[in-house]
Amino acid sequence: MKKYIVNPGLKDSLIMALLYLCCGVALCFFKGDILYTAVRVIGVALMAYGAWQLYIYFGLHRSVNATPMIMGVPSVIFGLILAVWPGMIVNIFPTVIGILLLFNSITQIQAALVMKSAGAPSWLMSMIFALAMLALAFFLIIRPSWLINTLTMVAGIALIAEAIIMTFDAFARR
Repeated sequence: MKKYIVNPGLKDSLIMALLYLCCGVALCFFKGDILYTAVRVIGVALMAYGAWQLYIYFGLHRSVNATPMIMGVPSVIFGLILAVWPGMIVNIFPTVIGILLLFNSITQIQAALVMKSAGAPSWLMSMIFALAMLALAFFLIIRPSWLINTLTMVAGIALIAEAIIMTFDAFARR
């Protein structure tokens, strides 16, 4: 049996596998809701950090340095936005992807029409693909949470699969 320089023990591997399994199950079970919770937690942490910076600046009266105020005010504001409206932050990424797909699909539709005018035989396949991308773009713009839920589920399944592989690997190295 080969000895590797970095070779975690059985206990360490099983603990990591259990952690992956728990995270994977949580992602599969809670789907996108876990992202909303994570964004809220980050928002509360930012508000606490900002409040601490503002306390250092206004409450302690030990320095004329404005850095704590400059750090505190945006932290409180951005933290409040994250804590109160987490969906705005979570859903912005699929919406941006949908807008980019929208413009790309319109360009592809135009390219397919140019191909048709030129008599290219593959214009129909290009048109079908472009229309499918257009439909996906509208879907992402209208329902951004669908992508979030799907990607979270895929990530959860991947973590569960990795946990299973790690467990088998840990026992195979024994």
